[in-house]
Amino acid sequence: MTAIRTVIVTIPPMFRDLIIHLMAKHDGLDVVEEFTAREGLEERLPPIAPDLVLVGLARNEGDEIGLSLVRRLPTAKVIAFSSDGRHAFVHGMQPQRTELLDVSPQALIKAIIASHAN
Repeated sequence: MTAIRTVIVTIPPMFRDLIIHLMAKHDGLDVVEEFTAREGLEERLPPIAPDLVLVGLARNEGDEIGLSLVRRLPTAKVIAFSSDGRHAFVHGMQPQRTELLDVSPQALIKAIIASHAN
């Protein structure tokens, strides 16, 4: 399995630590960069060439950032997480997003692996 190069963006520290811990338990899931702010993000990501971007949404923010990042990184998938961690949306190069109905740790890892397989 080819490593899934993952970038984490603006995810709250406790949730970010959980994600990193979960990913470390699986071969081929590599966090290659973390950003605590989005300024200049769309310019900083292409040189990194991530396969997956995990982005945290601010309270009451829509997940438009997911579509914006996919347009900038057409080969990457983007998973956008609501600020409360209860909702997540997968973006790829299709006209619609896919909502993850289960955001448990196991479901999250399955979604990350599945996003790379598709």
